[in-house]
Amino acid sequence: MAETVTDILIVGGGPAGMMTGITAAQFSPHKKVLVIRPETDAVIPCGIPYIFGTLGGTDEDMAGRAPLLAAGGQLQIGTVQQIDRVAHTATLSDGNVMHWERLVLATGAENFIPPIPGTGLEGVFSIRKDYDYLDTLFSTLIPQIKKLAIIGGGFIGVEFADEIRKRGIEVHIVEMLPHLMQAAFDPDACAAVEKQLRAHGVHIHTGARVEALLPDSGGRRVGQIQIAGQEALTVDAVLIAIGTRPQVALARDMGLTLSRSGGIWVDAFQRSREDPNIFAVGDCAHKQDFFTRKANHAMIASQAAAEGRIAGMNLYGLRQLRYNAGSVSIYASEIDGLAFGVAGLTERQAELEGFPILVGETRLPDHHPASMPNTTEIYCRIIFAADSLQILGGQILGGATTGELVNTIGLAIQMHASAPDLASMQFGSQPRLTPSLHPLVAAAGDALRRHYEPLHPCVTGDPHA
Repeated sequence: MAETVTDILIVGGGPAGMMTGITAAQFSPHKKVLVIRPETDAVIPCGIPYIFGTLGGTDEDMAGRAPLLAAGGQLQIGTVQQIDRVAHTATLSDGNVMHWERLVLATGAENFIPPIPGTGLEGVFSIRKDYDYLDTLFSTLIPQIKKLAIIGGGFIGVEFADEIRKRGIEVHIVEMLPHLMQAAFDPDACAAVEKQLRAHGVHIHTGARVEALLPDSGGRRVGQIQIAGQEALTVDAVLIAIGTRPQVALARDMGLTLSRSGGIWVDAFQRSREDPNIFAVGDCAHKQDFFTRKANHAMIASQAAAEGRIAGMNLYGLRQLRYNAGSVSIYASEIDGLAFGVAGLTERQAELEGFPILVGETRLPDHHPASMPNTTEIYCRIIFAADSLQILGGQILGGATTGELVNTIGLAIQMHASAPDLASMQFGSQPRLTPSLHPLVAAAGDALRRHYEPLHPCVTGDPHA
């Protein structure tokens, strides 16, 4: 057994862990920063669906270690089995012991597998952030499939369906809710995504509850998926993409407080309740909604990285300029030219929370004039609080500019911007790069028109009569 010493020990090398390591090395250059993870090769989580279509292989989705090393951090391959938070030690699977001053848990999440019969059959799989596992899927399982069912119509299910159909595989998405993407978008955006998928041959089953996965004639491999009230659907394989749950075994064994939603309880600086020297970031950490402070289950790499930056800056003293004000939930994706993104609350979510809302929307080309090559129509929908006119959320349907427009909406939310702020926003314009009128400005103007219309109705007739 060997014993080593580090100042900052980060358990987990995904987006949260690596960003914690990079930031810690930058802000505490006199400290030794060590990231330990079990994977020799790590993949970029958001790029996993594209391995099976656009990228054409697992090697094209590798997450580099160079930024961590360039910042002065170190990376070690290993598995932490036990942590003693009193003695400040971590025991690895090989028996070696590491001593630390600050500990950051970035242990990620594990896939949720529903309690239905047949999930243990061959040909039933989920998506894991593991190079060897994904490489086996790409090289061995996927080439044998002619007909795939995907249980779950969220981002992973939709992106995987679009990528896998490019290989000539017949794809069926089975979603229990009335629409795909319903947890993230309002119905009109969901309908646009469904239309695009159907146009490319993807079969969609919404309002459909899976009762069981049934074996084929050999009894070992999945052969059918039984949907309640329907005939069994014959398939070659099933992808379960319902969601994930925080991976908190180490935290639980250490006696750290877990939230009711399952994540490690943390404060605004990502510190655990029991020990200010122990932090948690990423999918394993508890999330709170930006507006309501209710549990937020958004497990996305960008949020994980943001938490890593917060923890990395605050390991040795709190810096008020960087803290976690809550999860805004910013997503974006694309299906063969149709990009879609969302930030903050949807109209339905805002109404369920009790916000009186005001909606502004616009449709306009993303270049000017509209005859410019590669011009795409943008649909921008912004949700404001009707009383304060503060922005609550927004959705975009469009083309290549969608991702940055959604990020701008996310920034506006975090800055507590109002409709007048956005309507009067100054922006740059260039024919090949932008619309002539910024979509947020146009949508905010539409919201203000609706707001003031009943207060200042148009006067008809001769005002001087």
